[in-house]
Amino acid sequence: MEENRIFPDNWKEVVRGKKVILYNTGVSSLLGGREKRIEKMKWVFQTFKEHPEVVLWWRPHPLELSTLQSMLPELEEQYMAVKQQYIEENIGVLDESVDLNRAIAISDAYYGAWSSVAELYKAAGTPVLYENNYIKEKGRIPTAFVPAAICVKSETIWFIQHNSNKLIGINRETSAVEKIINISCEPPFCNRLYYWIIDIGSGFLLLFGDSGNIYEYEIERDIIKIHKPQKGNFVFSGEAVIEKNSKLLLFPYGGSDIQEYDYKLNTFDKKRFCENKIKIAKCFEMVGSNVYMVGKESNTLYQYNLTKGGTAIVHIGEKDNKYWGVRRAGSYYVLPHIDKEVVTLWNEETGEVIELTEFPEKYTCMKGWAYFDMFERAGKLYVFPAYANMILKIDIETRTITQVFSNVFIHADYNTGSELYSGQIYIYAEKKQQYVYAYSLYKKCWQIFDLDTMEMKEESLFEIREEEHKILLETLLDCNTYSKTFCEWEREEICTLENYIKNLASNYPENNSKKTQADSIGSKIYKMLMNEL
Repeated sequence: MEENRIFPDNWKEVVRGKKVILYNTGVSSLLGGREKRIEKMKWVFQTFKEHPEVVLWWRPHPLELSTLQSMLPELEEQYMAVKQQYIEENIGVLDESVDLNRAIAISDAYYGAWSSVAELYKAAGTPVLYENNYIKEKGRIPTAFVPAAICVKSETIWFIQHNSNKLIGINRETSAVEKIINISCEPPFCNRLYYWIIDIGSGFLLLFGDSGNIYEYEIERDIIKIHKPQKGNFVFSGEAVIEKNSKLLLFPYGGSDIQEYDYKLNTFDKKRFCENKIKIAKCFEMVGSNVYMVGKESNTLYQYNLTKGGTAIVHIGEKDNKYWGVRRAGSYYVLPHIDKEVVTLWNEETGEVIELTEFPEKYTCMKGWAYFDMFERAGKLYVFPAYANMILKIDIETRTITQVFSNVFIHADYNTGSELYSGQIYIYAEKKQQYVYAYSLYKKCWQIFDLDTMEMKEESLFEIREEEHKILLETLLDCNTYSKTFCEWEREEICTLENYIKNLASNYPENNSKKTQADSIGSKIYKMLMNEL
């Protein structure tokens, strides 16, 4: 290795008995990120310097320096300074050889740019974490505090932690973590789009996107029951779910059928919802036995009868209208638009259609992602934002849209390259009586809104008193086998580089000293390439 410019000379002693993480930097990421890329490299090296329990094996692309010299010569000095610091401070192994196979064979996991190298790790079932240039500080969003679906029950706020398999119970008064239930049949971390938590009296039903299981948690007995729908290759995917008479109704999301699952009898069925494949939006309304829903990015409203079945279809407003969701207030159904600053009101009895176009003066949003959810109280609708910069009130009687809770207002920055703010205000909200419980990303705390008194109070961050809870909440990897290999982008919450390092060192896979040459990642890849696997 010394002949091929491997640093340091005692590399064998450096890696012995430790997990080795390959850090692969590439030409395209350097050209695209420029100064941000070099700053990120400095941050990565400092992070690994603080974790001597693992070894960083840095392998720059062979053309990285020459490409920089020819295309970005003004950055060569910065790049060389970072490289020299890496060497002088003995941060890890510097591999400038032409032998990629050796680096793969020695390492236990991958971190860095997207490339064909990462695909080899994925094929061999080894963890992959893609680097995010915009994350250069720790703990911007606390691990435990990002809910994906919530349910307020008695004195406890229950929620599924975003992108994980954790059901968490928080005391409403003290903000202390009281319970963490690990759903062991799901990966500890998995980037998902859809979650549902449904109150069924004695406990909850839990649905995780891309999962073939439905989970039932019994509060009194503190146990998890697993339901496996037995018909077809069931995989949960969707935004609209209703529970009625021990049956779950999963409305179409990319299909034309309703999936119906009886969780007491363990029976599964499908019912036709409409003729075309559609995606039903998460914001819908129930009036008696009728459910009112909109298809994403269309002017179509669907009315489904839960008792008799059957779907009535109504096209509301102009053909090119695209509605985000629907709620009822007074005698009107309220349909905010996705791509325009317009709210449509529709009266089912008279067929009257009214468009509200006067928004508050300082209102702004990222088109297509303005709203998160909306809730009715006393004939008025309160619209909570995703990427809009304020909470709105729609008054049906006066036909006005105004700003409420004026202390919740931000000067939105929708520059996707911004390192300061992602632009999203709320990630989840739930209404219980006159209260709306919303988790604020921009403040990193719970906010509770009283729609009667128009008061808002902020709850402190959850208090994690048990070390075992903290470890559970930061789990990315474990020794179980799931349907897909861990492969994610670096994120601000849970899926951080630091958690990745700590998890590799302690949880995944077995101790490096027990690994034989035949079990190494390099050997597996070699066999696959030679068609031996």
